[in-house]
Amino acid sequence: MSRSSELVITGRAFTPKLLRFVRLHGMSWLLLLALAEVFQANYRIAVNRTPSLPYSLYFICLNDAVETGGFIAFHWHNGKPFPDGTVFTKRLLAATGDKVTRHGRDVTVGDVTLHGKAYGITGRRLFPNDQLREGDNIIPPGKYFVAGDHEYSLDSRYGLLGLVDQKEVIGRAYPIF
Repeated sequence: MSRSSELVITGRAFTPKLLRFVRLHGMSWLLLLALAEVFQANYRIAVNRTPSLPYSLYFICLNDAVETGGFIAFHWHNGKPFPDGTVFTKRLLAATGDKVTRHGRDVTVGDVTLHGKAYGITGRRLFPNDQLREGDNIIPPGKYFVAGDHEYSLDSRYGLLGLVDQKEVIGRAYPIF
């Protein structure tokens, strides 16, 4: 028997098995694909790869209203060192109308003082957020001040990120673990 005739016989034997599988499980697979599409349209899972926050995995509700004190997910918009569109998750400390006080490199929001660093973990020089002047500042409309919990978190203290624009926000993040 030649190799081509073996393939034909194998193909004939496989076709009824495939049809039986589709008949038995096709609706389940279609339902699973539809559920995956609905999930993808409304939710995301984000992985935290840095020590900036104490959690490693976040559930993001797209277009969900963000609240001060909660977690916010947004797209990185400043080019290097991250590709544009990278999803960041940070703690939302101040929103439109909230007061933020800058003293040199340090920033105070409410009763929380964040100490600014001159250099990041990578050795890259970090410049203070030039959107915040020395002293008291009121967050402008459509902007957010975000921060991580780690002292070296790349956040709104620094010009590299600055204030997050509302159009960059993708939704509210909830820590999973």
